[in-house]
Amino acid sequence: MNSSNKPIILNLEIGDQLTTISCGHVLVELIKFIAYQRLQIPYSYQWLKHVVTKKKLCEDEEVKESFQSERHFRAASTALENLDFILKSLQKEIGGPSIPEEVCISLGATPVTCKEMYRVLLPVACHKPQCHSTLIANDQKIQRSVFRTLVTSEKLSQFFFNQLSPTNLYVFIKKKLVNNLDTILDNENFVFTSGCRIPRNSKIIVLDFRTKTFDNLTCCNEFQIFGDMVSENLQNIVIEPSDENDDEFNEIESTDDVKWYQSSYVMKGFKDCIVNGSSITNAWLNS
Repeated sequence: MNSSNKPIILNLEIGDQLTTISCGHVLVELIKFIAYQRLQIPYSYQWLKHVVTKKKLCEDEEVKESFQSERHFRAASTALENLDFILKSLQKEIGGPSIPEEVCISLGATPVTCKEMYRVLLPVACHKPQCHSTLIANDQKIQRSVFRTLVTSEKLSQFFFNQLSPTNLYVFIKKKLVNNLDTILDNENFVFTSGCRIPRNSKIIVLDFRTKTFDNLTCCNEFQIFGDMVSENLQNIVIEPSDENDDEFNEIESTDDVKWYQSSYVMKGFKDCIVNGSSITNAWLNS
């Protein structure tokens, strides 16, 4: 594991500022950040989207493509399609009647042999999108706060210093049963998994978005945070204190009360293709 032999835990405590929409946006940007920062995609998400779109627009032109170019385009476009599918599916679940308790991003050949695991602990309740309280920060402010913490963290800078070769990116979500009912929205997007134990040599990063108080959530007034599926009042919701034992974050396991689901799509990381000292994507842009 890391040098202290314990997961790196960052307490962000922004849950009282999140709507379901902004929570989804932050998670989407976080996954894009991890994919690029950990070298699973050789370009930022925005640039990857740009070059793949530009190349697709030129597909109808009768231009002889090299084998290298065709192979790299297949790798890049497939990775983008799978990543987009994962992100859209995740946003759908977060915007559903019950927000996932946790989202895990796993990097490795398989989840059982993952090299790195990012565990994102979500608030047990988010404001509804129509909440207009001044206490609710906008998406841009929240994202700036989150990513400023990530890029300025001394622990993470040491962690990110070690490069990670392209591998597979998996996404898991943890959802609690409501009235003994499965709360997953689409079983084609996320499939049930009994879970697994994270390898002892894996590096684990825990990002805790949960707030320690629900005072600010009263601005939602009569809004039901979880819609019609849960009728408990916000005042009755209690966050259990986090027990930072080593074993707490070393496994993901479905139980009678909570279930883990794995995205049905996996993003396969890839390296840039360099031809004559330049990325082959430059040729796509100039075609």
